Amino acid sequence: MSGARSPLNRPDPALAALESAALSARVAPAVLDTRRARLTRIFQIGFNKCGTRSLYRFFQRSNIAAAHFNRGLLAERLAENLATGRKPLAGPIDRYVAYTDIQHVTQARVLEGGTFFRALYHYYPLSYFILNTRDKAGWIASRLRHGDGAYARRYGRGLGLATEAEVVARWSEDWDRHHAEVMAFFADKPGRLLVFDIKQDSAERLVAFLAPDFVTRAADFRHEGDSAAVDAETYRRNVPVRR
Repeated sequence: MSGARSPLNRPDPALAALESAALSARVAPAVLDTRRARLTRIFQIGFNKCGTRSLYRFFQRSNIAAAHFNRGLLAERLAENLATGRKPLAGPIDRYVAYTDIQHVTQARVLEGGTFFRALYHYYPLSYFILNTRDKAGWIASRLRHGDGAYARRYGRGLGLATEAEVVARWSEDWDRHHAEVMAFFADKPGRLLVFDIKQDSAERLVAFLAPDFVTRAADFRHEGDSAAVDAETYRRNVPVRR
């Protein structure tokens, strides 16, 4: 179509045939050589246990450089950058286009990177924000299963909460508040936010949402990840990889 913008990604059909674990080695870091590219990112701003890995692999299969969790590095870098007055993505994490599972839970503190959405929009106003969601009860149950309960226990210690019931109550409150704040903030910013129910919505909604700047295919979205498969001892050893 005359006057249409060129996409910021170059789809590679060969990526669709790869196993998920092989994708990271095949998707090159982003080339952010224009203002449009630097200001147009994709941020998943819902909570973990709402299809974050499925979104991450979807972006990779679309040949979009994506970063996922990295043992908490994404959240740690964002928090550090904002605390020191730098752009949120300053440093080694500024070589990606899409960012998923931006959270870190330790016995000392809890970082929920999705709550940085206001700053992310301020610095990267052409970006796409995905509020990934699901039924709240199912989300809480999934978090409780994660790492055979180690995640919930660490979360409680990070917030100074004594019981599982207190953790669950805090999660429920945080869920309601975050969803309400995101919806209110983006109410006057059409085209910037997609509320995506990971259990109910079709991948075509993702494709249409990103279409102004990215070429994606619904067939490349697949459900991945399982809380019950996370080994508790492995989870306890999760510390950021500093690179």
